[in-house]
Amino acid sequence: MDRAAAIAAIQALFAKYRAARAGDIGLLQMLSDGKLYEMYVLSDLVDELTSRGFKLSFVGTSLKFKGSPGMIKTTDPHFEMKRPGSASVDYRIFVDIEFDTLGQNISGAMDDSRRHEVDIVVTTATSGYPRHDEIVLGVECKCVANFSKALVREVLGVRRELSYLTNPPRQSLLTQAGGSPSIQVAANPPSEFRLAYIDPKGMNYEDSPRAFGVDLKHLEP
Repeated sequence: MDRAAAIAAIQALFAKYRAARAGDIGLLQMLSDGKLYEMYVLSDLVDELTSRGFKLSFVGTSLKFKGSPGMIKTTDPHFEMKRPGSASVDYRIFVDIEFDTLGQNISGAMDDSRRHEVDIVVTTATSGYPRHDEIVLGVECKCVANFSKALVREVLGVRRELSYLTNPPRQSLLTQAGGSPSIQVAANPPSEFRLAYIDPKGMNYEDSPRAFGVDLKHLEP
């Protein structure tokens, strides 16, 4: 699939959630490959969460990506998400968000180590920088031609700043909220965390990270 076909596929999917607008083609063509891939991964996540029983709706007039990571603002375009059977908004999906880490919670750190970025988050927070325990699902997106072990080390580091390792695995927060099928993660709090990547070579690195609550998912437009 070439770039134009990928853009068309992404727009068709977002149309189901009222995210597609007439001017989006121009915006998408200006995006870097990394941001375009982030949008592709987001579309896959929206589809997945819907299939798991959650209800999603788009808030905003067009989907725009931040120039740099930052905090949660409900004035930014995002998705609202309801648990199965819930009438109220339980979670929100944002892109390019920095969160206050587990290490910051333990130490009270106020230096540059206080926060880390996650490309896509499903969170209970409604403003500011979410705490590590306010993220129920996080996704890192890697649109690189050559997958390397360094990417695995990077996501393992982010996972460590989201949760403690715990065994045996427990039901994820989204499973506890009614999502199906049941997903088990070796983490406390039991947030789901994954690395989405484009290079098929990443499949050679999937097994060990899973023991730490990190799933690797090959997504190639």
